[in-house]
Amino acid sequence: MNGTLLCFDRDLRLTDRAVYAASEPGSTLVPLLILDRRRSERIARNPRRAAYFCAAVAQLDAELRQRGSQLLVRRGAIDVTIRSVARATGARYVAWSKRYDPAGVREDLRMQAIVEELGLRALAVHEAVAIDPERLEFDTDESGFRSFNAFYRLWRAPGTLRAPIDVAAQFAPSVLPSEPLPRPEEFGAAAWRYPVGEGTARAALERFVNERLVEYPRAVRTPALPTSGLGLPLSFGLLSGREVAWSVRRRLEDPFLLAEERAGIERFLRAMARRDFLLFAGTESAPQPEDRLFARSSAELPALVEARTGFPLVDAGMRELLATGEMHPAVRAVVASFCCFDLGLDWRTGMESWEGLLVEDEPALAIGNWRWSAGLRIDMHFPRIIDPERQFLRGDPQGRYVRRWIPELALLSDARQIHARHTGQLALDLFEIGRYPNPMLDHRARARAFLARYAAWRAATLPVGDPRSSR
Repeated sequence: MNGTLLCFDRDLRLTDRAVYAASEPGSTLVPLLILDRRRSERIARNPRRAAYFCAAVAQLDAELRQRGSQLLVRRGAIDVTIRSVARATGARYVAWSKRYDPAGVREDLRMQAIVEELGLRALAVHEAVAIDPERLEFDTDESGFRSFNAFYRLWRAPGTLRAPIDVAAQFAPSVLPSEPLPRPEEFGAAAWRYPVGEGTARAALERFVNERLVEYPRAVRTPALPTSGLGLPLSFGLLSGREVAWSVRRRLEDPFLLAEERAGIERFLRAMARRDFLLFAGTESAPQPEDRLFARSSAELPALVEARTGFPLVDAGMRELLATGEMHPAVRAVVASFCCFDLGLDWRTGMESWEGLLVEDEPALAIGNWRWSAGLRIDMHFPRIIDPERQFLRGDPQGRYVRRWIPELALLSDARQIHARHTGQLALDLFEIGRYPNPMLDHRARARAFLARYAAWRAATLPVGDPRSSR
């Protein structure tokens, strides 16, 4: 049998798979899900994520059964599982999706070593990104993926983005008994309550492209408005970045598009390029000199995690995350900045505090985003300190987002009233308003203190004449 074990990890879909094009012609695919100890422990750390994962796996198995196959589930060590399944099926190849976070890269290397020690051929392919890094021909030794604008010029160049892969895949019939599919109870989670799967994700993509794409520039900076909603299915690989970018770019072929509609499409394509940029940046694992400017712990962190900082936009974002496992992207930037610069915390502390809350499952993207927020060798080399009050007044002027997630402030009419509640400009006769705390710190004082430390560090570490010293 000219077979390939296709190991499913985060790419829980059957269409637009790069592995189909990379496999030998005529190869039969054996769909395999290995739940080893490390993976099971990671899934169990986040009940919502576990529920979503189990629902996506169940839908994947249902789609495979429609093709006369099924998902072969094994709980146990990777090497033992691959050896036994390869022998039983006669497979000669083992294929999986490349991972980009440091731990995932190590797992890929371990997987490759196991496969080759068994006398099989390893086939690791890019599945998560819209454009494979090899197609960008970017010199990472000179400027790396440090400049997003340079990256975007390559990403957006004509001919770089490919169409979704339309290659027929032949899946092996169900010849081996499978262990039970993973269930939420196995990880201490409740069942996911909404439809999940490749078909659901593709329908969401179609609705976004046809109905809300042109409004994306406004939605992405306005917390009260929904954005694409595609981040979650993308993180589990229910959609490919390639399919999303291609579907959006095709809208540009419409000759009747207005200028503002084209601007909306370009803004979303830029967001997809930034996703690739940050995925690649998430491979960085070496400590940075700037790390010493941040602390790994703080007695103030619980106030942030429990949404009682007294900064409405920050607390509303954390309450949304606690309630739903998601947070509007504009608010994520504000909360991350508050964590890094107002609280002075290392980006890893912030990321770890979200790990058990955020449903999305893409570690490399989380690393890239948090390091970008901290200003650590991602795109630019200086802190991006966001004023949470100013951003609140600018992004949520009517207070819709804040009043939705902070009912104590629901009786105030807009952002200016909410902002004025602790300045003496507004009488607080209402009990509910009085229950919401005043700001726990002086943002401007904290920002000035951090910038002073940063300036002193740069003066002490950057050589004279370094171009960065003028920034």
